Amino acid sequence: MTGDPPRQAAHGGGTAAGPTADGSTAASSTAGGGAPSVRLPRLTPDELTPEQEELYRTIVGGPRQQHASFFPVADEEGVLSGPYRAMLLSPGVGAPLERLGVAVRYRSRLPLWARELAILTVAVHTDCPVEWRAHEELARSAGVPEETIGTLHTDTPALSGHAARVVHGFVTGLLRENRIEESTFRQAEALWSTAGAFELVVTAGYYQIIAFVNNAFEV
Repeated sequence: MTGDPPRQAAHGGGTAAGPTADGSTAASSTAGGGAPSVRLPRLTPDELTPEQEELYRTIVGGPRQQHASFFPVADEEGVLSGPYRAMLLSPGVGAPLERLGVAVRYRSRLPLWARELAILTVAVHTDCPVEWRAHEELARSAGVPEETIGTLHTDTPALSGHAARVVHGFVTGLLRENRIEESTFRQAEALWSTAGAFELVVTAGYYQIIAFVNNAFEV
């Protein structure tokens, strides 16, 4: 793990406005007031193909919009935020990815704090400031201690309790070594069952994809 928090994105700067429900900021295309991404087209609703429009309506009409705690998933012009805009580029791939995000966000049995700690861990390892800023406040509201959030970018983060150490070790093992130590896996299994261990893997994997999208398109 690096010794610094995720750096500012090339087209970002300052503090992002806040998170959407599953991994980006609604203002992520202009994160922190910087220049918008030049790699993602700003497609308004009337510019969409039928396939894009179907995916668009799924996103804005789904649970993300209904449960958006900080920002809607689209701006005042109806343009989707962050990685949702990237999903529109290829609805055949974007739609299944969107469904996976909904499943991770709303159908997982993992505790909210565990999911958010896992996501912040991914954000640090992928050096994705948008993902970090999007989920920092969500992590606080889910009960991740301030001391943990403030030290997660270090080699010795302050992890409060056995379960937090298991989450961090589990996700870090996957990201660093592409493996999970037997003891760590069994501890996760004991806490949340084998199904919960699977959900933790998928959570880390999904948000790694979202971080890659944000980074690649300079969101």
